[in-house]
Amino acid sequence: WRDRVLTPVTTIQLFLLQILHGNTACSDLPHLSGLRFSASAYCQARTKLPLDLFGLLLTRLCASVQPHVSDEGRWHGHRTFFVDGSGCSMPDTPVLQQTFGQPTVQRPGCGFPVALLLGLFHAGTGLLMKLVVAPLCTHDLAHVQKVHPTLAPDDVLVADRGLCSFAHLALLVQAGVHAVLRVGARQMVDF
Repeated sequence: WRDRVLTPVTTIQLFLLQILHGNTACSDLPHLSGLRFSASAYCQARTKLPLDLFGLLLTRLCASVQPHVSDEGRWHGHRTFFVDGSGCSMPDTPVLQQTFGQPTVQRPGCGFPVALLLGLFHAGTGLLMKLVVAPLCTHDLAHVQKVHPTLAPDDVLVADRGLCSFAHLALLVQAGVHAVLRVGARQMVDF
C-alpha cells in the first residue's frame, strides 16, 4: 500500500461512514468526510481490501464488546442467539462466478453471482457475532457448524426450520447448547 488519501484505514472508515449514512452514494462520501477523492478512486480502494480483513475486524469488534453485551437480553439466565441465512448478489466477475455461482434459473452469462450468508446474532443487542459466506447452491445446514464455536454451554440458539435436523440438534446437545428450532412441516416429533 502506498501512502495516499485512500489508505486501507481511511477506506474502511469511509466504508463505515457510508453504511452509517444509510448506504449513501459513493459520490457523497467526499462531502461527508471532508476529503478529496473521486467515487471511482474510492471503489478501487475498496476492491483492494482483502475479504479476510473484514472477518478479522468483526472478530475483534465482537471480542471487545463481548464483556459489555454478554448480560444483555438473557432469557432465564441464558445468553440467547439467533442464526439465519440470506443471500446477496455481487458484481459479475469470472472469479465470483466460479466461486459462488448464480441461480440455476438464470442462463450462464446472463446473471450475477450470489453468495449464501449465514449470520449469528446476539439476541439482546442484535450484534452480528459471526458471518459465514458460502456458495449459493449449498444449504444453511452445511455451514451452521461454523457458528457453533461462538456458542458456550447453556447458551440458547434460535433458528428457523431450515436449520432443524436431528444431526444439528445432536451437535448442539454435544456442545451443551440449548436450541429452539421450528420443526419442518413434514417432520414428525413425538416427545
